[in-house]
Amino acid sequence: MFEQIHDQRMRLRLTDEQIAARLQIAPFGKKGKAWAKRWLDAESLGQVGLALFDVPPIIERGENDILIDVDGKEYVDLLAGFSVSALGECNEEISRVIAEQSSKLIHYFDLPHPERIRMAERLAEICPITGDRARVLFAVTGADAVELAIRAARYVTGRPLILTAYGDYHGVTYSTIALTGKGGMWPYFYPVPPMDTGIGYFPFPYPYQSPFGRAPSGVDDEKWVLDRLEDYFEYYFESKESPYREVKSNITNVAAFVVEPFQSSAGYIIPSPGYLKLLRRLCDKYGIMLIVDEIQAGLGRSGKLWATEWDGIDVDMLVTSKALGGGIPLSAVVARADLLEAWGPGAHVSTQSGNVLACAAGNKVLEVLTSPGFLDGVTERGDYFVDGLKELQSRHPLIGAIDARGIYIGIELVKDQETREPAVEEATFILRECVREGMVFEKGGYFHNRFQLIPPLTIRKSTIDRALGIFDRAFAKAETQIRKQ
Repeated sequence: MFEQIHDQRMRLRLTDEQIAARLQIAPFGKKGKAWAKRWLDAESLGQVGLALFDVPPIIERGENDILIDVDGKEYVDLLAGFSVSALGECNEEISRVIAEQSSKLIHYFDLPHPERIRMAERLAEICPITGDRARVLFAVTGADAVELAIRAARYVTGRPLILTAYGDYHGVTYSTIALTGKGGMWPYFYPVPPMDTGIGYFPFPYPYQSPFGRAPSGVDDEKWVLDRLEDYFEYYFESKESPYREVKSNITNVAAFVVEPFQSSAGYIIPSPGYLKLLRRLCDKYGIMLIVDEIQAGLGRSGKLWATEWDGIDVDMLVTSKALGGGIPLSAVVARADLLEAWGPGAHVSTQSGNVLACAAGNKVLEVLTSPGFLDGVTERGDYFVDGLKELQSRHPLIGAIDARGIYIGIELVKDQETREPAVEEATFILRECVREGMVFEKGGYFHNRFQLIPPLTIRKSTIDRALGIFDRAFAKAETQIRKQ
């Protein structure tokens, strides 16, 4: 048994030889390689950077939609710090707010200050919350906020179960990892599994690679997969063997759905229209809470302030983070007032919650995002980017599907557009080529064949053109390499 465990661990880790090989082929200058070696010698080799790239570029500074490494090499930024730098790197307005606030007050524990109160008022005003009043609960990271939302849902309902979709990403703490159905993360929690056992999963309505199989000929993919999901829920909520309900006594055991409106870390996948409407109907029918995780898809990225708005529904709780703090860690749960009034003083506390600098920066972020015409500009730039990608798709058959709302863009690579067989090796090749040419983004997806494009919402059209040119050359090179094999 020990030998088996040791073998599994060895398959997960990088050897010294693999690390040396990655460093050798890294397309960096002399300074970049020197800094990369220092990084590799100093930090844990479990770093996410070694999962996303062979070796990530060592970035020294940024200017809006361009990152610059220690050798002065420029990179088109299609990452935006994973949607954190939504208004661009070193945004002048945010930098000015942080500088001004830092001369007045930097930290005040988890206690009220004017910037925090202003933010709570604004979030309660702009979030799509069911009922006539909302309250806010601050935290530091997205995972913190998700944990607090789950605690509140269980506390109020007295029910144990939380349901989420396969492929959703809600954090990787010992509590939230149970909600994050990413197989690549779970092995690192053995031999102690995620601590929350009251979690159930359901298929995400992923139209292009449906978990229910391909739609019959002539049937719309999006409608097919959503109809099958509705059948799935009907079966499991009405079956006498269901753990979700005791049908005879009409007792529901589910406290809440916790879902992403679009699946972000799974590949920037947009579900069938009506997905959240279906969940809202189920929640209303069975007395379940709907908690929507807008950590990546929210705050303007989809061309609407909240991605939830695409389905036109209200929710019971909304979780937000990433772009909220303007680059400084900040998260919040916004919920129906009665839910966050149900517990007493001291029910939650965190030293850095509602940090003064983060709230000051965040108030400027919210001011910009809700200013007249800003979201129209996001939609316009997103359409421009997607039009360019569709033109590439017409010439590069590796591009099987493009998912997009605003500047929330996912690309799926396939070996054959008819069979939709995932093009995994090609995706890895193209990412390496793009990094070499000066562009960074995330590769992910259920089958490791999707690109998540997450530029700042302020990306310039000239930078989009630059990105499309790099993609064009990288796809062409990949297709040439494939023909040679």
